[in-house]
Order: sequence, then structure tokens, then C-alpha cells
Amino acid sequence: MYYFTLFITPMTLISGVFFPTEQLPGWLATIGAALPLAQGVALVRPLLAGQVPADSWLHIGILLVTTAIAFTIALRLTRRRLLK
Repeated sequence: MYYFTLFITPMTLISGVFFPTEQLPGWLATIGAALPLAQGVALVRPLLAGQVPADSWLHIGILLVTTAIAFTIALRLTRRRLLK
């Protein structure tokens, strides 16, 4: 429950879902660009406008790497909990 308010809400606010990241301060825009949700927004927003994203393979690659890291962490934590 707490992970929602700790991670997901700030990620939603600074990754460019509701507000353009150009309006954020420089350091916050840098953090927002590193979040996985920002990569998804960068892929979907041009598609909704009827355009093809220019660097779609980069965003897809970053999302795949993030997914692999999150899956590995979840798998290790689950195994540790089941073996106790």
C-alpha cells in the first residue's frame, strides 16, 4: 500500500503524463526522464497524434531492460520468502 504513495504517485507526476517535462526544473526533469513511465509516455504520445516515435527502439529497449531488472528482483524476493 505504501509503495503506491512512495513510488507510483511521484513517478506519475514527474514523468510527463500530466505535465510537460519542459516545465519542470532541470534536476527534476532529469530524474523524470530516467523513470520507466517516461519511456512509455514517449512511445505512446506521438502514436496518439498519428505519428511514429523517432527513437522508438531506444524507448522499447529501456523498457525491456527495466522489466528484466524488476522481474529479477521480484523473483529473488519471492524465492527468498518461499524458502523461509
